Amino acid sequence: MPAIRSHAARHKKPPAGFDDISDDLEVFGIKMKDAQNTPTNNIPKHQAQWPIFQIAHQRSRYVYELYYEKEAISKQLYEWLLKNGYADPILIAKWKKQGYEKVRLALNTSSLSPRIGRIDGRRYKSGRWYLNSDAAT
Repeated sequence: MPAIRSHAARHKKPPAGFDDISDDLEVFGIKMKDAQNTPTNNIPKHQAQWPIFQIAHQRSRYVYELYYEKEAISKQLYEWLLKNGYADPILIAKWKKQGYEKVRLALNTSSLSPRIGRIDGRRYKSGRWYLNSDAAT
């Protein structure tokens, strides 16, 4: 009979280096709780979820930059952060691909699930988004 696996693996002590970034991750956690607890009486549900997606995106980008760009954390810590839900591994996988350096996060209003896509260079100009490509030219 196979051994019964518990969720104890998720609750292992964090690897070395977690103390250095725990304050920043805690700030993201506080922002996330605030975004989740804001009243959404007069706004549509899909619009009320945007701050939550934005904070999750920022937290994932923070972990990505620490590991791939700054090389400030170890591989063990990076994998532990992904395993424990501090970053989105699917979103980070997109950032690693060529052409996805700046990934836009769009919300599919029919299913309320996030979509990930490339940024069209004609629509992103000097840090501003344009809804149609004619405005960027």
